[in-house]
Amino acid sequence: MHLRLDRISNQSLVLALSFFILLIGSPLVGAAQHPYATPDAPEKSDLLKNSKDKEFILRNFKTMYVATREIAFFGRDDMKAALHRNGDFEKLNITIVDDPRVADVVLEISYTFAWDYPFELRHQNTTFVLLAGTGEGPFSGLAGAADVARVFADLAKPYRSDKR
Repeated sequence: MHLRLDRISNQSLVLALSFFILLIGSPLVGAAQHPYATPDAPEKSDLLKNSKDKEFILRNFKTMYVATREIAFFGRDDMKAALHRNGDFEKLNITIVDDPRVADVVLEISYTFAWDYPFELRHQNTTFVLLAGTGEGPFSGLAGAADVARVFADLAKPYRSDKR
């Protein structure tokens, strides 16, 4: 009888903790998946805080969060690795961060059909789309991640190449 009470208590505790984690964790996951403007976040670059000039933002942002959405073939860590392996990306002087709240911009990659991986680079403070493109990876997610890194670097290079 005593053992049964302990098991019921443990199940109730596990259920309560699961509900609490779901309640607290859902907004954090949602914040990483949906672009919301956060102009007053103290961790952002002050230079970009109130800027509405897309070219100025592209030339001066420092931190980027990488998010993958609805991709079964590669994840966020694979995409970050593909960016770091790309020599042109390394020359752009962009720091990839692990917390979307401290990023100036978010690079969001998704999957549409066959081997297309469309991406958008959004400014966190305004949600402006700064860059957009599509990487391709026939029959391979990792090739798709590498191509997204290549296309992203090619698109960003004209804005960042004069940065030292």
